[in-house]
Amino acid sequence: MSYHFTSVRKKTRGMSRRARNLPHWGAYHKKLDIESLVKDQKEYVKLWISPFYNLHQINKNEVGKKNPPYKFRTQVLDQLMEIYLEWEKKLNNLKEPYYLKIWVGDPEFMDSQVVAAVRSEIEYYERIFIKNPDPKPFPYKSQHPCFDRFTWERCINGYYVWESDLETEEEMEAAKRKAVQTNEYMIDGQMEKSYFISTGDMWTGELAQECGKGSGLFDVNE
Repeated sequence: MSYHFTSVRKKTRGMSRRARNLPHWGAYHKKLDIESLVKDQKEYVKLWISPFYNLHQINKNEVGKKNPPYKFRTQVLDQLMEIYLEWEKKLNNLKEPYYLKIWVGDPEFMDSQVVAAVRSEIEYYERIFIKNPDPKPFPYKSQHPCFDRFTWERCINGYYVWESDLETEEEMEAAKRKAVQTNEYMIDGQMEKSYFISTGDMWTGELAQECGKGSGLFDVNE
């Protein structure tokens, strides 16, 4: 069975309308469910924003998500910061340690999200990314009044491939060549390798200085 995917080069219409709807999307996700967070010890907001989260045809042999226009990405970033600020206030009320960061993918922007964790999940999220030691400026600018109070750490975005899932010698050689990290695990008495393949940067951001409440500039207009 074959699937038809929209070309990544096809123009996305209605961007002004989509931008006007972003404050509604942000307002909905500002409501952090503390009870659920404590139960699951983690919570996150991903960019389930159509049509960009849908798979598109990138080329003959590849499908993936489509990046929104730059202006729309900065507007999404504004909302991610608003969500972060609201979540921070609620997490502070817990009176216990927590993890709270904004993840911004580049060029894979649709991998961006806000992530919170408590208790046993904190260590997992603190170690989830491989840090990129090469300096590079954060790729986005924002008019949000708290933007300059965030610090951004450059990490590596990507995915894992298990050696046992590779079917040909060519696939195995390609994975070894592209891998930025190789890990070995003993599973059921067998040594198994995984290869981490980079897709670009993942910037993790957190508030370095107190910023108070959100600006109100990015709220829903009635």
